[in-house]
Amino acid sequence: MTTSAHELRERLTQAYALPSGPARFAALDAVFRHADAAGDVPFAFSARMSAISDFHHGGDPTRAFLAFSWCLATFDRQPEVVGAHHARSLLWDFKWIVWALPQFPDIPLERTMAVLDDMQRRYQLAGHSLHAVHQHRWLVAHHVGDMAAAQESYDRMVTAKRDSMSDCSACVPSGQVRHLTSLGRFDEAITIGEPFKRGGCTEQPQWMLSELLTPYLRTGRFDEAVEAHRDGYRRIRDDRHHLDNLSQHVLFCGLTGNEARGLELVERHLSWLERPSSPYAAMEFAASAALVLGRLRAAGHADLVLSRRSDDGTRRWEATVAEVHDEVAGQARAIAARFDVRNGNRHQSERVEARMAATPVAQRVPLTVLAGRVTTPARAVDPALAALVERVAGLTATGDQAGAARARLDVAHALRNAGRQEDAIEAAEEAVRSLDRAGLRDDATRCRHLLWELYRRAYHHRDPARVVLAELTRVGDLPDGIPPLEVILEDAADVLQDTEGLTHLITAADRHRANGSADAELRVLRKALVQLANRRPDDVAWAVLARVDALGAAEQPTPPEQAGRDQVAAARMLAAADRTAEALDRLDAAVTRFDGDELAAHRRSARLHRARLRLRVGEPARAEAEAREVLAEDPDEYGYEATAVLALALRAQGRADEADEALAVREMDQDDVDFYTEEDLGPYDDED
Repeated sequence: MTTSAHELRERLTQAYALPSGPARFAALDAVFRHADAAGDVPFAFSARMSAISDFHHGGDPTRAFLAFSWCLATFDRQPEVVGAHHARSLLWDFKWIVWALPQFPDIPLERTMAVLDDMQRRYQLAGHSLHAVHQHRWLVAHHVGDMAAAQESYDRMVTAKRDSMSDCSACVPSGQVRHLTSLGRFDEAITIGEPFKRGGCTEQPQWMLSELLTPYLRTGRFDEAVEAHRDGYRRIRDDRHHLDNLSQHVLFCGLTGNEARGLELVERHLSWLERPSSPYAAMEFAASAALVLGRLRAAGHADLVLSRRSDDGTRRWEATVAEVHDEVAGQARAIAARFDVRNGNRHQSERVEARMAATPVAQRVPLTVLAGRVTTPARAVDPALAALVERVAGLTATGDQAGAARARLDVAHALRNAGRQEDAIEAAEEAVRSLDRAGLRDDATRCRHLLWELYRRAYHHRDPARVVLAELTRVGDLPDGIPPLEVILEDAADVLQDTEGLTHLITAADRHRANGSADAELRVLRKALVQLANRRPDDVAWAVLARVDALGAAEQPTPPEQAGRDQVAAARMLAAADRTAEALDRLDAAVTRFDGDELAAHRRSARLHRARLRLRVGEPARAEAEAREVLAEDPDEYGYEATAVLALALRAQGRADEADEALAVREMDQDDVDFYTEEDLGPYDDED
């Protein structure tokens, strides 16, 4: 049985409700298969075009290749299914594809050059400048080490006219900085790059900040280098799409006497080598990691232990610095050798060997507060904080591992209390590692809770927030000073939305039930019910509704407003499952509950929901009466929605002229009717 257009849209919506990553990408693959099987070419094309960006920025260029190739072939074969917007997007996406192709050693260079030639042909046919084409010819030549060809394309790029197909004003200079850095023209690289280190697009400023690290170091501008590292790394630490940029931050640690910091980065991202964004990115990271680990081994720390885990988090084990060094060095060399075979030279192998053997530019450049970094004028330094940092250093010097670890946690708290969010995160991350190594389980858990509180405040820390929340969940009995897990999970649902947040709410409700806290269980389940009312109901949704009904019936007293909200959410679920009669009964109950002037707005909203369902079951006269009563009560609030329902009810009764007159009063048209009367009940507005 083929999938209907409505079902395809539902599947696509469900796919994008998943976090960006393997689960979403697999769900999108399934959507493509169903669309192809249904023969719905326009939908299949549109879905793939939208997904190309997701694949590209989500660190899965292989899927981007496949989707782009399918769309390009369809565009050439059936141009009638492609609008002007998609035609332009295809030309834009050529740049992403050419950027990624050289990073896979199994893709012949001839194929990459053929795609480049096709890109140039299509740009010329569309009347676009060749600025972007020259930029990407430079990129390929630079990758294979043909510096003469790279310089030629670079010169053509900087003299070509920019147009709407050119990369953003920060991305083009980022490539220029990379080119100039490779030639040792560091001052020139900084001059070009510095004006663009504050932003530009989704790739910026993290790309530019990563590119500026080496020029800053090589010209002795250490303060600028530290700030570029701290800001740039924070922006990319949770995004495997930027694994090649991340390698530059690991390299930076190895060149500045910050091997301990470099070890932290290696330990955190090592698992990404199981599923890298590309072989090239894996080679870059592995070579930088080998530099840091090699320096640690040379300093007598070969037996230092790294905590390792698989990329999916299902396996955990330990390995020494020496063991991991040999592993990543071997991996970097093996990938470089594959590139050399493909490229016909030893350019990548020579780069890898030079990186792994690089000597420091400086003996020690402090990066964090705990390492002695000064971020404020001396007169403004907090004496209490300075004393805590000195205490960490003193305890470390005397070999008191446990005392130093606890003192690091004190520093993190002090920074949090001072409103220094990112400094507090860095200190807490360092503290939790040292607390784990010292075997201080309860203090490490308290530190993880601090990290959860810090991470949850900023969107760019969502991924580490998920990780630390999972760690807190596995602890079992939380130590004193930390809220119960059910409270943490309830808060997490406000931060981690959709299916993830719903799971946390249900788990929290189950824990409240186990503790005999019926009021808390009902409160949490009501939050879950509101979320479930926004999607097609399943077994989980019906189970939550049954629990809310049972607990709500036993609640003494039940607040009328809350009871009405419960009934509206239940009605939306029932309507989505085509259980219309039951949904109408629920709305009848909601209208009754929303009694009194203070709940009038809720009552009118519920009545409009009821009127729309009346239309669905073939009762247009009753829907008309409901809509007119709402308009009579308050012609302004919900007036447009009520007019749309009224127009539909009148047309259903063969009174089209009256419908047009009602719409004209509001200066509405059919698009407005469609907007205000979607197929389902729509989200319940509970702002009031």
